[in-house]
Formats: sequence, structure tokens, C-alpha cells
Amino acid sequence: MTVDNMTDLYPVPFPDDAPIANLEKISLYKLLNDDEDEAQRLFKVCKETGFFYLDMMDHPKGKQMWEDACTACRAGQDVLPRVPMQEKKLYKAPAGVRVLDQGYQTGAVKDNGRPRDSEMFMVPQTGIFGKGPTSFQLPSWLAQHEGRFKAAMKTGNTVANIVLSVLETELQLPQGAFTSLHRLADSSGDFLRVLRYPGSDTPEKVDPLRFPAHKDAVSVAILFTWLGGLQIVEPQAAAAGVVTVPEDSWRWVKPLPGCAVVNLGDAMEVFTNGVLKSGLHRVIKAPGQQRVHDKYSVLIVARPEDQTPMKAFKSPMIPEDSPEQARAQVFTSIQWGNNKIKALQDVIDKIQSERRGKSDKLERSW
Repeated sequence: MTVDNMTDLYPVPFPDDAPIANLEKISLYKLLNDDEDEAQRLFKVCKETGFFYLDMMDHPKGKQMWEDACTACRAGQDVLPRVPMQEKKLYKAPAGVRVLDQGYQTGAVKDNGRPRDSEMFMVPQTGIFGKGPTSFQLPSWLAQHEGRFKAAMKTGNTVANIVLSVLETELQLPQGAFTSLHRLADSSGDFLRVLRYPGSDTPEKVDPLRFPAHKDAVSVAILFTWLGGLQIVEPQAAAAGVVTVPEDSWRWVKPLPGCAVVNLGDAMEVFTNGVLKSGLHRVIKAPGQQRVHDKYSVLIVARPEDQTPMKAFKSPMIPEDSPEQARAQVFTSIQWGNNKIKALQDVIDKIQSERRGKSDKLERSW
């Protein structure tokens, strides 16, 4: 398979009148060559919004990840519209304390058996690369693409650790403080996710039940997407710490060819006692004429190793715990991640309850 021609992933231009977020573009090449100015730019962004573009085309490692992500996208295009819903739903998340790292998920399904808003599948990194015996197997409709997913997760882990290495240096932490918690073969809940948002020609009001705003229960998320849909909060609203975000405070993240959209997750806020920021975001239908086209995204995330205590590191750059924080229970990474995901589902359930059960229920995967 070739990724030389990706024009079909950009069927129509991003609309000129959509209000966009002004994200910094960080050079992977400069980070890998120890450019201190670029490292400080990255650190500044991560202390403010936690969102930035990462130029993947200025270094061979970035180019390889871009190609691997495009290949994973092609795999999603091959299977998601074609495989029957009943068969896809047989790929389930395992029972127990989980972090949405495995299985197929969708929300409401139309009478014709197709998803209304979105569908996705997750490939667990531990299942693919984990040490020791494992019973994990991809279902047959995904197994044919396992090599593609494996390549994307491997390069994704490399790029995530490049970012983490810069941040641990800027925070005056020992070398390996973050990167030792995000090794490829460790049990961590890392995953690759391929998402499909079916096109729609019907304008609809944004529904918080169908498109809930959230932060990610991860360390680093690396998103490859080719149509609009991702939105973040404008800096003024984010700085104010608003709970309910006015619609006019949301800004589109315009996809840039050759760039990934990277964001820090809540784990980095915990590890730095709020020095680094995890940004609030949501994904809705694409804007303008892009809306009628199917939108695909590939998401690769790095999470701390499962048994990592979720507490702040010690550093002159990181504030000490308050007395209340010092008394609080410390969860392991896997427990903490599961709690965060359940809390998001509880928000959805609350909205649903307030509507007296009139809305479609999002299927749980845990």
C-alpha cells in the first residue's frame, strides 16, 4: 500500500469562515537536535494549553510515523464501512478495570445498521507488544491489518517519548523520569484508535450527550486527522476555568497536512501538580462542505505504566502538595484512568437522566 496520494482524505478545503485555534507548530527535527529555543517553545505551550501541531515531515522519524498513521487510516477505511455491525460488536473490551484500550464502540445505530455519529476500534499496545504470555488476538476483520497497527504504535511510542524527554528536562527532572514510565512493552493501557465519523448533510445543534467535552486520561495523545471536527476552548475561556463552555468559545483545530495534533492528558497535570496543562476538547461533525464526507482519524496515546502511583514528582519546578493533596488516596495509573473514564460516562448518564431517557444511550465498553 502506498501513501503517496492522500488527496481523497482532503475531499474539500477547510472553510475560510470557521473560527480556528492558533496553535503553535513545533519542529520534531529541532527537538531531536536539542534545540533549546524549540524546547522552551514546547514547554511554554504545554504550560498554557497543552495543544500543539507537531511537524512530522522535517525528520525521518516523523515521516515514518506519518506514513504509518496514513496506513492505519487506510485500514479503517477498508473495514469500518464494510464489516457488518453485528460482527464489529463482537470485538469487546475485557472485563475488569480498563481504560478503553481495546474493543469496538459506537453510539446510536440507525435502522440500516450504520452508526449515526461515530464508530471506533482500539488496538491495545500491551496485547501486541506485551511481555510474557498473552491470549489477545485481534478479530479476523482486523487481524489482516495487524502489521500496520503495530508499525504505527511503535513509531507513536517513539515520538511520544521524544516529547516527554524534552518536558522532563525542562522540569529539571532526572533523565528517564517520564520516559521510563512509557516503554513500548510495558502494561500501560496504551492504544491505537481508528475513528470514523459518517458524513451528514443535515445541520444539527451540537449535543453534549453525543459530543461530550472532555480531557484525556493519558500522558500524551497524538492525533492524525484530515477533516475538521476537533475543537478546543479559546485561551481566555480556558484561563477562566469555565465549567460550562459557551458555544462561541469553541475554536476549530484546522488539520495541517504533514502535521499531527498533539495534546497532553490529565496524567501530566497530576505529575506536575498543574504546571503542565491538559486541554478541554471535543470532536463534532466537520464544518462547512466537509460535513457531508466521512471523516477518519487515527489516535495513538501514551499512558503511564499500570502500577505507576499517580502523584506529583519532586522538582524545583513543581509545587509541593497541599495538605489536602498529601492526605488524598494515591491511585495506580490503571485505577486512576478507569476512574476518569467512568466519571465521563457518569456525566453522560446524568444528561440522559435529565432528558428522562429520551436520548440514545452510549454503549459502555467497561
